[in-house]
Parts: sequence; structure tokens; C-alpha cells
Amino acid sequence: MLDNPSLLAVAVVGDGEAETAALATSWQSNKLVNPKTDGIVLPILHLNGYKIANPTILARISDEELTKFFEGMGYKPHFFMAGFDNEPHMSIHARFATLLEEVFNEICDIKTKAETGVETRPVYPMIIFRTPKGWTCPKHIDGKKTEDSWRAHQVPLASAKDTHEHFRVLRAWLRSYMPEELFTPEGQVRPEVTAFMPKGDLRIGANPNANGGKVRQPLTLPDIHAHEVPVAEKGHGWGSTEAARVFGAYTADVLAANDDFRIFGPDETASNRLQDAYKVTKKQWEAGYHADADNDDLLATSGKVIEQLSEHQCEGFLEAYLLTGRHGVWSTYESFVHVVDSMVNQHCKWLEATVREIPWREPIAGLNILLSSHVWRQDHNGFSHQDPGFIDLLLNKANDTHVVNAYYPCDANMALAVAERCYQSTNCVNAIFCGKQPAPTFVTVDEAKAELEEGLAVWDWACTADSLEDADLVIASCGDVPTMEALAATDLLRKLGVKVWFVNVVDLLKIQSVADNDQAISDERFVEFFGDENKPVLFCFHAYEGTIHRILWDRPGVKSFRVHGYEEKGSTTTPYDMLRLNNMDRWELASDALRLVDADKFADQIQTWEDFREEAFRFAVDEGYDHPDFTNWVWPDAAAATDGELSATQMTAGDNE
Repeated sequence: MLDNPSLLAVAVVGDGEAETAALATSWQSNKLVNPKTDGIVLPILHLNGYKIANPTILARISDEELTKFFEGMGYKPHFFMAGFDNEPHMSIHARFATLLEEVFNEICDIKTKAETGVETRPVYPMIIFRTPKGWTCPKHIDGKKTEDSWRAHQVPLASAKDTHEHFRVLRAWLRSYMPEELFTPEGQVRPEVTAFMPKGDLRIGANPNANGGKVRQPLTLPDIHAHEVPVAEKGHGWGSTEAARVFGAYTADVLAANDDFRIFGPDETASNRLQDAYKVTKKQWEAGYHADADNDDLLATSGKVIEQLSEHQCEGFLEAYLLTGRHGVWSTYESFVHVVDSMVNQHCKWLEATVREIPWREPIAGLNILLSSHVWRQDHNGFSHQDPGFIDLLLNKANDTHVVNAYYPCDANMALAVAERCYQSTNCVNAIFCGKQPAPTFVTVDEAKAELEEGLAVWDWACTADSLEDADLVIASCGDVPTMEALAATDLLRKLGVKVWFVNVVDLLKIQSVADNDQAISDERFVEFFGDENKPVLFCFHAYEGTIHRILWDRPGVKSFRVHGYEEKGSTTTPYDMLRLNNMDRWELASDALRLVDADKFADQIQTWEDFREEAFRFAVDEGYDHPDFTNWVWPDAAAATDGELSATQMTAGDNE
């Protein structure tokens, strides 16, 4: 109902579901919508008393307590009870119709006041609907209460095909619905039964509010070159740019050019570097304003950014926005996306079923998730914020439907190319693992777009070998921080004369086994990138090492791969030490490369680098910041100077600037 002011959405909430975190926080969404510019939700809380084997909390508290609770949430509860006596169903129907009329009139009053300029947040009506559990089922089975009991949630007649008594009960139960009034003797549904049903676009599945792909329009996308970091002029590896901030600047342009695009975030829009959105819009807010306007300068009754400290709400808001034909993105810290694993999983399952089995459902826009504040740069947050495992959930999805994408942009320009692709996508979930810390930019926008076409690319400018055949080993990277460390390791190896063939991967699923993914590159093409079993490969990956082994399981030469990734070792520590703890720092990568090439020949150099790793760690402990050999490194063909000093806030990963 966001940006759909004429829409009334009726949400039936089960009392078991109401105990979940997602539903518990959803009652607060009435503070984030505008009754003038948005539609209205009518919640109907169905209290039937029981979950699978237990009573529900809200069903056991009094009407008085329920009233106080929901009034505190900003609602006016209307109570309705049925099914506990012998009241005829038509009488129940008539009573409920009268209540709906009363509630609808209240909703119309809210809309009228909003349209005439009343800006006070309204008290929204809701209905609390009490019925017995299993209403109209057999009241007793085997002498045990069934209707109005938790047993109605189970399989109360499990032995109907084998037990005559159960069969008799089942037959009587089904006959109570008077099938002779519903079906002809030939078994066809009688015309009078279906006469009242909506037709055409009024059918729920055909209604554009339910089949949003019917009204979806492609976004007007600005040229990503307008935000390009000037690598072509300054050299590969130039500068110190926050990739997520560049992603955010482009997203702000998309926001400005499209009325059907929104940003969602759990209090992290600025933290994840999307704050350029506030140049064109504000945060939508209906929960009151502070006397000190400086505290509320970004809040407005209508805006294209919604923040609520609930990943559940962010995912749900965006998913619903897409399902009704619009577009958007939500950002979250990489470790906290796990809060909505099940929601993303269910959306994927819905997409899978749609792609396979429901051709009449038109494609909806991709669900875009920006996962910033990632595992490798949690300098002031620590181990609790270090978990890159969301990718493994996505890999569980069936690849024949291609409903998931996992992008690991190496830098700001690659993030632009990924953003452009994701904002054009349909019927998928796009996970974008993108850092927010200042970092070099390695590729031009055109190089990024070309790499994204295939999903990976040989970086000729980074190779110290003239060809794959000429190389001593392949170094491959996937992820921004692993890529920088892999390049720094390549630079160390270059000084020793070790010949490196360098490959970067941005679209992880493109290197997945062809047996698992028919859109991945062929085995023949895979060998052109990585060689065969005679060529060692050092693969530097953003997430857990096992993820790479999992997706490469039958690729040619897979036994020659040595993978470095996150090893579940972390702390509140410096950027270098985080890398050291997980054996992803450049000196360990270079040492491992030498072990793959000729461990005996390079034994002294390996030991020298291992000693320096400990020295650099001691330096960080003693000084509180990282060793200059780590912080001052630049790729050889990049300009050494930056455009200016970074702020202390940027250097420490500040969340609010």
C-alpha cells in the first residue's frame, strides 16, 4: 500500500503468527506510512486460541488487556466473536458485515481528514476476531475434544481409511457442508456457487495489486559513468573511495528519476553509505517530532526512505513493494541479514514456484540486498558482527530457476556496474556484498561492465605472466578486501620474479559447477581462466573457504585449488589483524603462493614474511594502528596521492557521516 493511496489491504493475522518477531514488530508500521500518500492496512487478528499444541498468548488475555495493548500500538480494536454457540451462520455473516461497514467508514474518515491537510497520525481501526479452533470440525473424536482445542491443529482423523469409526466421523463431517448444494450430481460446481466470484482483473490472482508484474515498468536508469572513479586517468588501484557510498550516490539518482523506487534500512541507511538519498528525499515518519528540529531534520511525513530497526520489516516492506509492481533496495550489515534468512528463503521458494509452474504471473523486480559493514572491516564492532555465511543460504536454491545472484564487487566502479544490472533484474534475489570502507579502485566502469558480462575476468594489468601457460600460478580473488590483499601479494611476488596469472570473480555463481548451474561458464572456459591440474591456484574468497570447495566440486583442476577465506576468527581489532587472524593478509597469501610454487626454494623468504606478520601484529598492539607497510601500499601503476585526507570518522568506519 506504499504509494498507493486508494488501496485498502486487509491483513489476517493468526494468533500463533502474532507471537513471532516479524509480526510483533509489524504493528509499528502504522508510524511509517502516510494516510494521504499511502493506502491503509486493516489488521484482522484471528484469535482461535491455540498453536500446534499450546494456547496462544493473545487469546488467553482479557479483552481489556488486548484493548490497552493495541491502543498503545496506535489502533482502535473492534471485537467480534462467533462459533461458540448455535448462532446461524447467516446471522454471523450479517453481524460481521455490519462491523465491516463501521470499520470502513472509520477508514474513509481517516482518508478524508488526511486529504484535507490533517497531519496528525490517525488511530487506525483493527478487528479482533475470536472463533473456536477448528470451527465446524467434529466437536469430539475418540471421546476427546477437537473443536476449540489444540487437537484441531493436528490430523484429528489420521486413521479414517483404516478405522470404520473414523471413517464414519469423516463422512458425517463432510456431509455437514451440504455438498449436494455445492455440486451437481455429475460433480461439477453449481453456477450459483461461483456467480458471486469476481471476474477479470478483480480476481485476486489477476488483480495488479496481487500480480504486480502486470503494472511493473522498467526503471529509468541514469548513466553509471557519471559516478565513475577516474581509474583510466589515475591508474589501476588509485585513490581511496567507499564503494558503498558510490553505490549510494548512483542509487540516489535512480531514486530521483523514478517515483516507484524506495530504499529501506534498519537504521543503517547512512551507516551503509546510502545517505545521498537524503539529497532528493527524506525518511518517511509518522511517529511524532522532537522539539529540537536538528534531531529530526531528515524526517518527513512523506519520503522515499523508510528505516525501522527490524530486518524483518525491511525485507517485508521491500518484498511487498516488489510484489505490487515497484522497485527498491534495502541495506543491512552482512552479519545481521541472517535475521531474515527464512523470509528470503521463502521469497526464493515463491519465485522458484512462479518460474516453474505459474506462467500467468508476470515477472516482478529483483529483491536487492546491499550487504555492507561486512566481515573484513568490523574494526570497532568485532566478532559479533563477523559472519559472511548468507551466501550459503543462497546456494541452497535450485539453480534451474536462477532466482538467486551473488555479487562481490571488487571496488566502487564494479559496484556501479552491479547496481545497474540489479536494478534491471526480475524474478530474483540479488545479494550485493559491498564494502563501505575507503579503498582503492582497480577497474574502470567499462572494464567492470565487461567483466560482469561473463562474471569474471583476467586482469591483464595485474598479471606478471605473459600468459596462463607461462605463469607459475594463478591467483584469483572474489570480494573487495580479498582482492586488495591478493593484488598486494601479487606485487610482493612480482619483486621475486614469480609469474602470476590474475583472475577476479564478481558473479560467484558463474564459476559454479556446470552440473549444478547451466548458466555458469563452461568447463572449457573455466580452464582458460584457471588452468588444469598442473597449475596451482590460490583463491582468495570473501566468505567461508568451504563455499568455494562446494561450488567447484567437479570443475577441471579443482584439486589444484588452495582456498583462503574467513576462518571464523575475529575480534575488535585492526584491519590488518583481522586479515592475519584468518590468514588472508598479503604476506600469508604470498607465502602460501611460494609454497605452491616451490616451498624449498623460497623457504627463507617464506620465513621472512612470517616473521614480519608477527612484527606487524606487535606494531598494531603497541601503537593502536596498523603498520605503514600495510596502510601505505598502492598498486605500482596507481597515483600515490589521494585527493585529500580522510576524516577520522571515515577511517574508523563511522556510521553517521
